[in-house]
Amino acid sequence: MASLEHVFTGTECREIDRIAIEELGISGYRLMYRAASFAMAELLKRWPQPKSVSIVCGSGNNAGDGYLLAGALHSRQIPVQIVQVGDVDRLRGDAKQALESITKLGLTLTRGQEILGDVVVDALLGTGTRGEVRPPIAEAIERINASEKPVVALDLPSGVDADTGGFLIQEPVRADLTTCFVGRKLALLTGKACNVAGEVVTSSLEIQSEAFQRVAGLPVLPTNDAERALPKRQPSSHKRHFGHALIVGGNRGMGGAVLLTGEACLRTGAGLVSVVTHPDHAGNLLSRRPELMIRGSVEGEIDESLLAQADVIAIGPGLGVDEWAHQLMANVYESGNPLVVDADALNLHAKSSYVLPPGSVVTPHPGEAARLLDTTTVAIEDDRLDAIKQLTTRLQAVGVLKGAGSLIGNNGEAYAICDIAEPALSTAGSGDVLTGIVTAAYAQLRDPLCATALGVFLHASAGQRARSHAEGRGVIAGDLIDALRPWG
Repeated sequence: MASLEHVFTGTECREIDRIAIEELGISGYRLMYRAASFAMAELLKRWPQPKSVSIVCGSGNNAGDGYLLAGALHSRQIPVQIVQVGDVDRLRGDAKQALESITKLGLTLTRGQEILGDVVVDALLGTGTRGEVRPPIAEAIERINASEKPVVALDLPSGVDADTGGFLIQEPVRADLTTCFVGRKLALLTGKACNVAGEVVTSSLEIQSEAFQRVAGLPVLPTNDAERALPKRQPSSHKRHFGHALIVGGNRGMGGAVLLTGEACLRTGAGLVSVVTHPDHAGNLLSRRPELMIRGSVEGEIDESLLAQADVIAIGPGLGVDEWAHQLMANVYESGNPLVVDADALNLHAKSSYVLPPGSVVTPHPGEAARLLDTTTVAIEDDRLDAIKQLTTRLQAVGVLKGAGSLIGNNGEAYAICDIAEPALSTAGSGDVLTGIVTAAYAQLRDPLCATALGVFLHASAGQRARSHAEGRGVIAGDLIDALRPWG
């Protein structure tokens, strides 16, 4: 279904809604009715026999969804409390018609009363809300969160910006379930809004695929078969068919980072993997993983023949920011090889005049992205979609903005989102593993965008598998490497 293969901003969902109503002939009220029916089905699936349900309504179309949900629950003989917060005089069109329909059923609105239901429904704010949330809506959000009851959000939790995922209030509604209408909301799949959306389910409301095809949206990984798994190997293949990757990093005391990157690179199928690291670590790394070709660098030098042999170079894991690190950076950048740049290499890049070679990839987390864009981590997280566009415009590279709902961009355009928000990836060394995976994919495919998309998907999928075996907090970065299965 088109609505599940892409994610959409609130603005894009409203445009799909407009096309459905004005051009495809579906009435807005009919769409509202379908939304309410979907929300009721999902609510009762999780809480089959609620003694009562409280629906907290604003004064827009989101309230209209809430009114029709109240009517649908009432028809099932489930007691409903409708807590009206918004001004009903502001209701227009379909929302006003929805209120009139439940009034005929004998349902009434209450104001200022305690939220009494076993389940609470948030029908306060819709996708068009902008700017700071003020009383009385802000107070109603506080009351919902203070109720300590299961919460269902209609379309998105109130207080979340539907276009960016940023918060319009310090603490938005904390939902246990969010029932998205029309399309999956980008805002709920990337960044901190993931923490308040709970389980997210989506209905296209039976809108024809034509409406979705006319709105861009953002594709969800994998966007094609090439981003799902690396190609199968031919029986006659040999190691040089699969590229030579060079990993640079591992300053004194940080050899583990470059080891994780090298091991992940091997496990993802690179034919040859060389590592340039601090001499203090060379012997230990070789004994731990003899398949890696280890070279110690005393003063940041790299043999020119090694640079010439490499198909792609990863730099950054455990690199540090001292003179040794600067010298390695200079040598790698001057080589002209395509790079995968992560960790301390990103921090050095942000403070220097380095220019990335063509075809390079950057993989920052929000803090590193903030340094690259000379802004704050809060600003990055408030609009991650804009951040990936700015980042890849400035660097003229393929980029990954890591975090829940990692975003991939290319030369100023958003390319795709990984809709796997895997908490098991929140462990030291996880980013080093991603760097190794992307580097290996690049060495084999020779396509930076496809390699990055594949790498992000494999990394997230490995996190899911690792958590299923280790039960959450037991997962460490090495488990992610063990869980890599790129050939399956």
